[in-house]
Amino acid sequence: MYYFCSSSPSMTVYACDCSKETLEKANEIVCNTKGVHVKDRFCLFLLDVSKETFPDWLFCKSCRNSCANDVDLVLGSSNSSMIEKLPVFLRDDQCCVGGIDFITMIFTLSAIPFDIMPATLERCVSVLKPGGLVLFRDYGLYDMTMLRFLPHQRVGFREYMRSDGTFSYFFTLDAVRELFRASVLVELNLEYCCVISVNRKNGKKMQRVWVHGKFQKPKSC
Repeated sequence: MYYFCSSSPSMTVYACDCSKETLEKANEIVCNTKGVHVKDRFCLFLLDVSKETFPDWLFCKSCRNSCANDVDLVLGSSNSSMIEKLPVFLRDDQCCVGGIDFITMIFTLSAIPFDIMPATLERCVSVLKPGGLVLFRDYGLYDMTMLRFLPHQRVGFREYMRSDGTFSYFFTLDAVRELFRASVLVELNLEYCCVISVNRKNGKKMQRVWVHGKFQKPKSC
């Protein structure tokens, strides 16, 4: 996320995680990073995207309805009661940040049970501006980590559970395509990325298979 902020002085990054410790670590890294000052443009919040809806301050219902008409995002009587607590980085005249231009889902969906992936993705799309992008990268079928799982760790079709209780799903292009199309996203790019990396210490080769995708929310939505 630092590279996004440093490459564009006008960009603000909103990042969430279900772990408070992870957010604290991310904040520590940002605060201690030398060079471009990005602390004020890196906003963290606690959220389990697999279970919870995004807060209204990202994209409130009133602004979602009026976004297509280019209405100014100002706090009015029609939506002032929708937001219980505004984050400190919002201006006094803002009810929300007006939606997100692009969402990065990097090794995110694979850690969520397959049966709730559609609802999770729909929640993400709900805060995306019309014309906004979803940038996707995740584990692909036959990635080396999939081949390391033992038979008893399999809990579903291409779905496994690690010893710590977390999930790991391995995608095909068709599975990703079907999932994102169901959320009314337009496919711009979707491909496998196969990489052979070498451990410099022991010379061991690691065959990685990832799925890369770029999807767009229709401007009419």
